Amino acid sequence: MEFLTQVLSVLLMLAILSSLIIVHECGHFLVARLFGFQTPVFGFGLPFGPYITVGKAFETEFRIHACLLGGYVAIPELGDESRQDMEAYGVAALPASGMVEGEELSKEASGEHNETPHIVTTDAEIPIEAPHASSKDNPYGVELKPFRKFPIWQRALVAFAGVGFNIIFAYLIMVTMLLTIGEPVPETYAAGTFKSNPIALNAGILKGDKIVSLDKQPVKTSEEIISYFTSHKSTPVVIQIERNGKPMDISMTPNADGKVGMALDMKNAGYKRVDRPILEVLILSYQKVSDLTRMMLDALGKLPVGIMNQILHLGKPPAAGEPGIQDVHGILAVIYIGKDIAQQDWSQLFTFTILISMDLAILNLLPWPALDGGHLAFMAYEAIFRKPVGEKAHGEIVRWGFMSLLVLMAVIMVNDVTALVQGKLDIKKKDKDTQQQEVKKNPATQEQK
Repeated sequence: MEFLTQVLSVLLMLAILSSLIIVHECGHFLVARLFGFQTPVFGFGLPFGPYITVGKAFETEFRIHACLLGGYVAIPELGDESRQDMEAYGVAALPASGMVEGEELSKEASGEHNETPHIVTTDAEIPIEAPHASSKDNPYGVELKPFRKFPIWQRALVAFAGVGFNIIFAYLIMVTMLLTIGEPVPETYAAGTFKSNPIALNAGILKGDKIVSLDKQPVKTSEEIISYFTSHKSTPVVIQIERNGKPMDISMTPNADGKVGMALDMKNAGYKRVDRPILEVLILSYQKVSDLTRMMLDALGKLPVGIMNQILHLGKPPAAGEPGIQDVHGILAVIYIGKDIAQQDWSQLFTFTILISMDLAILNLLPWPALDGGHLAFMAYEAIFRKPVGEKAHGEIVRWGFMSLLVLMAVIMVNDVTALVQGKLDIKKKDKDTQQQEVKKNPATQEQK
């Protein structure tokens, strides 16, 4: 029975991830169709290996590939960032000086004596002859219409649409959660102390202590606790905690930066019904998604610093609480953690799905070739300098971008497998180990030192 439950949990996580991928690609697809871009193929899965065609509609062939963990929409008219796709179709881009707005096309550019179609680097929507499906250079084997050159703002919206749909989807999930099961009730625990800043350690804070209030003011979230310490720099603060169900008071004084050297872990203690008008629920949903996004951005912002410190210290493990390269995980970790969450409390999958959707949005906005942010970066250059990135420079950027992306994927896979083997992804095991450590360090009768 337990094996069946685990299988169903994994399938549920795969369904959630697949839904988020489809939502992302639907964003690109719908906005592209709105502006008249061609979308010859909508693929579910990674675009290699065998596939089956499930139908054709809206001048698009819908395919399911053997490797399901991915998705794509072929948009060959999406400007420079799809230049490789265009060239694969037999379309060569003109150099930036090939045409200046207002000039006439040369005979070569207009195609009078040249069968090779061209893309003109202006914002005018100029039809350009495209190769037929029978062309050996057509990687998709789908009939295409003449290409058009679209304005930068339309191309940018198409590139951003996937991220936008992930954000909208996360917001709708939050609205659904508040209207159905209610608002999460968070609890914050001490996740550990740092020897580099031993204020909390010397005060007697232990891992697993539940933080109830600060100076008798109730607190729920880690943001409230951090904000309180920051606003009480070099000022004594009395922390009310619960340890093994027993209330205790601990006094400490944050340093000049408002820090006490304590890591925080926020957990969900349940849900409370939201009895508010629908408009207030919509506003509350926006606030909660914004709070979760700020937490993610804060964590992601610390990651490059931690990785750089590791590099400068020749791979030395980071200090306690400092993120490092070993904390970069991928789809395997997401599935495994999501599986455990689904088995323990399925309702937490609402928040988990919101976090994954926003994570996809944030990561896709990074200015990295092959990501939406990379596409937008090329467009920003084109908008500022009134010409696209040079062919050679563009090719080198994309080539090295893909190589670095492959290296990152390899690191992520190693991290996922290592964490899985070492049990670092097992939520139940981590909770059990934490409880055992607390019992060893703190018998139920132990008083605060």
